[in-house]
Amino acid sequence: MKNFFAFRDEKIWRILTNFWTFVFLVFLIADFFLHNQLDFLIAPFSVIYVGILALYVGTKEFDRWYEIHESRHPGEVFVLVWTAVIFGLLALSVILSDGYVVSSEAIADYIMVLSVFALTQKSKSLYLRKQEEKKKKRNRKQK
Repeated sequence: MKNFFAFRDEKIWRILTNFWTFVFLVFLIADFFLHNQLDFLIAPFSVIYVGILALYVGTKEFDRWYEIHESRHPGEVFVLVWTAVIFGLLALSVILSDGYVVSSEAIADYIMVLSVFALTQKSKSLYLRKQEEKKKKRNRKQK
């Protein structure tokens, strides 16, 4: 049996990020249907979630730039899930109206997820451009 701590950092942070994403989104949905009775807990959940997501993305990008990044776990999945949940809650708030309000902190967290995704996409693009330039340079030297 593998030792939990023998996993690479990225895998640990990915597992924690997936867990907290699920927990946080379920919590946001529950809070919505409970007419924001749990709003006082959104900030602590948000801090935990943002911290873990930042650590996961940071280790993944660090590994990419130091060429030890092996796995492919696209952030598009996070963005699609978050988009579906936020859109669904906003649509339900219009349809149900009477006291069903999407928390502004939920919207802020959604924007944060989009921002992190945009930054990682830019980092990935720059990394790929750097790799192409290295390859072209090597090819010129070989000629």
